[in-house]
Amino acid sequence: MMKKYSEKESTILFGKIFKIWIFPILLYLLFFIILTFPLILNFHTHFFTDTGDGLQNVWNIWWINKAVTELHQNPWYTAYLHYPQGTSLLGQTLNPFNGFMGILLLKFLSLIETHNIIIIFSFVMGGFTTFILAHSLTRSYWSGLIAGYIFTFSQFHFMHAEGHMQLVSLEWIPLFIFCWYNFIKSPGIPGAFASALVLFAVLLCDHYYFLFCILSGIIMVIWYAVNTKNYMFFLTRKYLENLFFFTILCILTSGVLVYNLLQINRTDPLIGAHDPFTFSLDLLAPFIPGGHWRFAQLTEVYWSKLPGNIHESSVYIGLSAIILIIYTWFNRKKIKENIPSLNYWYFIIFFFSILALGPALNVAGNCVYRGIMPYDFIQALFPPMKLSGCPVRMMVMVILGVSIICASGISLLLKNMNKKINIFLFSTFLIMLIVDTLPKPLPLTRIETPEYVKALSHRDDNGALIDTVTPSPLTLYFQTIHEIPLGTGYISRYPTSVYNEHLKKIKMIEKEEYFKLFDTYNIHYLLIPVKDSGESGDKKVRLLNITNKKAYNPGAQEIQ
Repeated sequence: MMKKYSEKESTILFGKIFKIWIFPILLYLLFFIILTFPLILNFHTHFFTDTGDGLQNVWNIWWINKAVTELHQNPWYTAYLHYPQGTSLLGQTLNPFNGFMGILLLKFLSLIETHNIIIIFSFVMGGFTTFILAHSLTRSYWSGLIAGYIFTFSQFHFMHAEGHMQLVSLEWIPLFIFCWYNFIKSPGIPGAFASALVLFAVLLCDHYYFLFCILSGIIMVIWYAVNTKNYMFFLTRKYLENLFFFTILCILTSGVLVYNLLQINRTDPLIGAHDPFTFSLDLLAPFIPGGHWRFAQLTEVYWSKLPGNIHESSVYIGLSAIILIIYTWFNRKKIKENIPSLNYWYFIIFFFSILALGPALNVAGNCVYRGIMPYDFIQALFPPMKLSGCPVRMMVMVILGVSIICASGISLLLKNMNKKINIFLFSTFLIMLIVDTLPKPLPLTRIETPEYVKALSHRDDNGALIDTVTPSPLTLYFQTIHEIPLGTGYISRYPTSVYNEHLKKIKMIEKEEYFKLFDTYNIHYLLIPVKDSGESGDKKVRLLNITNKKAYNPGAQEIQ
């Protein structure tokens, strides 16, 4: 039977729920709206993303919904790209967690609204889960709220919001650390179950984050053994039984995906990894605002020289956070009495910062050392790391560590607010924090549907399309409208066999062997540029129906 609460008990219960759940969520939602304003005014009409990788993630949402609800098939494989062979999506930045969320949302929202809800959700929940973690460690409510703000409104988060939905979805990392920490302190079936389930949610968002959580979990086990001076604690019966349950559950969830990813990379190697020398952390980047800061022009002389792009290199921690970290360090003896995990978080910052430097040491955009680096050891120990190629993304763990340490320092300040110096420091910190976290405006994307896409959407044959004109991400988006299989397709990591077939199709197109393309691959439609675009220089396209030697041209549609 359900327990009946008195009116007083109900009021107290609601107050606790409001304080721990409702208020933090509403607070982070409000801050997101304020920091990105007037973004929210375009919620129904524009995608909160760019026209690059952002549209690939729009396609991901569409595809998972179609695969599960219409085709009733495994979403990690599609024949709608690289038709008719199809391709595995195990190496794709598919972030299926968001896709599964999209299945529910698309029942009553448009694709634009669904995408935007997922972006907002990641920012709000990123703050909330960090608040839960920080509050549990510091036992300070306001410190936890500020920690959530630091983490979710970091430059790292905003820079990936331009197009990397899988990296925007960092909300489960703090929750995994929270579950794992409590499991290590007090092992039990609920803790093992929660840790394995949340770790699976991390993997369903991003492979990078999954690896970072594994490394953080191992470090926590070592830290706990050193901190308790019980180096074999995990060999006791209570730990072994629950670790066994955790391991089995991980094998049945995360293990299935990891095994299949490693298997396909072994049998049909994946192509498309980034260059780690290009996407590594510059030594000064955490201390100088990057290209995603509201006042980025003030520091452009620095970040414009960095290799790669600002969507990876903008990992500024914040001057406010740096000052608070130093303050916390000098007061660590006082803080450790209440927060014994403080050293763990300092080590997390150090460990992931060193790895984020990648295979070379870069300072102000110049390589000053290219030899053996800690990142090389990680790659040697775990060869699949070569599939990533973005060491700088490890900064997400650094920023999480920074947020927790800041919460620790703030908790000490709040306990001594009777001292004028602490009131001054706290007020100064809040002002600096707001300035540090002001992002440059996020992109808005609204796409007009070309005539040829509308024409294709009325076709009901079983053939495919190859588009040689439209940018690859836009081609994916147009498929969400016409829903015709594509003979090619933009994916993050190509299986070698798929890439080789792709090259064969391109060669046939270059040689204008269109009917061979039809006979070999069942390609029915081909979008090609019109060679003579007229004096205006505007790009015109021609949609060819290559099944019956007739050209179909629904007007000279301009490609914007």
